Amino acid sequence: MKTQTLTREQFIEQFTARQEQERANAAAMRKDPQACATALWQIARGDTGGGRAASALLLSLWNNHFAANMRDVMGNLDIKHTEAALGLLEHMGGGCWLERYLTDEQIMQVINQWGEFHEIRRERT
Repeated sequence: MKTQTLTREQFIEQFTARQEQERANAAAMRKDPQACATALWQIARGDTGGGRAASALLLSLWNNHFAANMRDVMGNLDIKHTEAALGLLEHMGGGCWLERYLTDEQIMQVINQWGEFHEIRRERT
């Protein structure tokens, strides 16, 4: 297989084009808060930095006993999940709770995966 050698400018151009395509693909999801919540819930069930960040956001929207560090959340999500977080936040307002988009069972999965981590972290600060 022949490999292609790119100049620095070509690489940057291709990389930027891929990022713009990812943002465009996520734009449709951003308009649907159910899709945003589901995307964040799916990653929050995993054991990654993105999962930790998504779980912090979801748990902070679920009750008033936990507040996510939004700088940390956004810094640890990829483009798709950052757009999902922004989309969900756009739709969360007065009288709108996460229970509208995720079931108690889904939230319990996030709590089982990350609750102890966030509780210990909260006690340290």
